[in-house]
Amino acid sequence: MDATGPDSEFLAPARVSLSAREPARLRLTLQQDRSYLEVKAVRAFPLSKPDRLIGLLDVRNGDRIIGIIADPRELDASSRKCLMKSVDGHYFLPTITRICSLREEFGAAYFDVETDCGKRHFVAKGLRDGTQHLGDGELLIPDVDGNRYRIPDWRRLDALSRKFLMPVV
Repeated sequence: MDATGPDSEFLAPARVSLSAREPARLRLTLQQDRSYLEVKAVRAFPLSKPDRLIGLLDVRNGDRIIGIIADPRELDASSRKCLMKSVDGHYFLPTITRICSLREEFGAAYFDVETDCGKRHFVAKGLRDGTQHLGDGELLIPDVDGNRYRIPDWRRLDALSRKFLMPVV
């Protein structure tokens, strides 16, 4: 199935050509059809399927969906590289490996953590209110700036980190 309009969904990888305009924006050419000068790539399932089902949105037309790339591995190497660089730059989702300190004050939670991206300090609206339970011990904690931090399984963290999370889990 090939998507080129609002009623269709999937784009045929052989017809897709992507090039970088700037870090988070792409230019899309659907061969033998049309081009889009400003395209934004978004993950349909950023946590469970980060490298599958990537939506392409027409920025100049109010982020109208152009179509979905089911499997970016089927794109040519250059297009795939541009696409993955774009979506990786759009999503910042570090994994928390250890909670060094956590204090709550006036409805805000102040985190000092170690992540797969290094040490981070962030503020969340509240530990109980903001933490999302994704199942099987997985937690997602959004900060006040819109970033999200992931804990794949809180039960596998060290004892101190688990102690900090006890009011939530």
